[in-house]
Amino acid sequence: MAKYSAIFALANTKVFFLHLNTSHVMKTIGTFKPTQINYKGISIVVLLFLFSNALTYRLGVGINEEPNNRAQKSPNNQLYLLDKAQAYVYDVQGFEKKVKEVSNRLSIPAEWLMAVIYAESRFDASAQNHKGSGAVGLIQFMPATLREMNLTTQHLQNMNHTEQLDFTYQYLNKVQHDRQAFKSLTDVYLGILYPDAIGEDPCYTLYSRPEINYQQNSGLDEDKDGKVTVSDVDRFLRRIYPTAYNTPKTQSWW
Repeated sequence: MAKYSAIFALANTKVFFLHLNTSHVMKTIGTFKPTQINYKGISIVVLLFLFSNALTYRLGVGINEEPNNRAQKSPNNQLYLLDKAQAYVYDVQGFEKKVKEVSNRLSIPAEWLMAVIYAESRFDASAQNHKGSGAVGLIQFMPATLREMNLTTQHLQNMNHTEQLDFTYQYLNKVQHDRQAFKSLTDVYLGILYPDAIGEDPCYTLYSRPEINYQQNSGLDEDKDGKVTVSDVDRFLRRIYPTAYNTPKTQSWW
């Protein structure tokens, strides 16, 4: 007859054996000795367990958040806003190389050039202004400007990103030559938007209500007073593009 035995050891108890067989169950030998439960000790153990879990969770959240925060600033140390350009640019590496080349020739950080391109066209080389100005391309060239460069809006829109960057350099280089070297992100943006405002006082007015140009650029009116001033443009760029705005002219990515 097959038999099975199980042995249980309990603190402060007499040892007992439970024997099972196929026909009957034998009486248990021995009795339990009453054990006093230490509720205080159990409470301490439970509290330590809960505290340990809470601490582990908190540290886990911190570890998970840190890479995300770094990624928002500059994923894998890639060029500023390059992740945004990927929606329109086929040759991302070629575009990045060209942006750095043009920025280097203009003696400005690549972040500045990336910020103004994104502000004007979201990196869409065929972008066209829908408020009536007729501006097209990466930095929204005005038709009159293109004519001075012996180009048409159609010709420019048919260019790819790297080809347009050659004319972006040509235009911005001429602005620096005619006025002054770019000292800030605001200067670069003014060079595209309103070159005559470069170097002017913060209160200098570019556009005012009810001018059509004000209506087309009213989003730059930070204090909503019916005027777009140099100060408005500066505050807009600082608010929307803080990374580029705070990048000093001496810093570069290459």
